[in-house]
Amino acid sequence: MSDQRIEALEEKLAYLEASNAEMSEEIFTQQQEIAALTKAHLQTIARLQNLEDAEAEATNNMDGASAEKPPHY
Repeated sequence: MSDQRIEALEEKLAYLEASNAEMSEEIFTQQQEIAALTKAHLQTIARLQNLEDAEAEATNNMDGASAEKPPHY
């Protein structure tokens, strides 16, 4: 192999190694973002479920209270 060809291959290899390192860093960052968003999403779902449960409980309490006659009747 000629020196020019070896040098060209070394340049390509250096570029590929740099690109690989850059992509690995980006993937790591994205994985962290996905984990944070997943956690926030699950917390939002839990909060929504709690609000729905509280609303259902309040509705049930109101229905029960309106069905009962006050004690003075």
